[in-house]
Amino acid sequence: MESGPIIVLIDGDCALCNRTAQWFAARDARGEMVFATNTGETACILGEPPGGDPGTVVVWVGSRRLVRATAVLRMLRSLGGGWGLLARSVSWVPAFMANAVYDFVARRRHWFGRPAACTFLSPEHLAD
Repeated sequence: MESGPIIVLIDGDCALCNRTAQWFAARDARGEMVFATNTGETACILGEPPGGDPGTVVVWVGSRRLVRATAVLRMLRSLGGGWGLLARSVSWVPAFMANAVYDFVARRRHWFGRPAACTFLSPEHLAD
């Protein structure tokens, strides 16, 4: 597995994104994931477009940029155990199909509400 942190950029204006980040952070026993908003300083340093990549989770592993379903599967793999096994077993699904499911949920992400502010994680998980 790659060394170094997994930098996860999420939409800070999305309650589903924030809750998902909290879920991953709570299960990241090895502390591999660092979370930041897709419009913050970390995203800018990584070369993300101004305004971020709205509606898409972006994961940086070293110099590799992963998006959408591929990013989520990489995050699950990093958790190891049953979550890693789940990610590996789902990885056989063609990317266009996995991304279609991801896009379906992403288009409806604001159904889960909008957080008052992007204070989704404790400081040890937050990059921005």
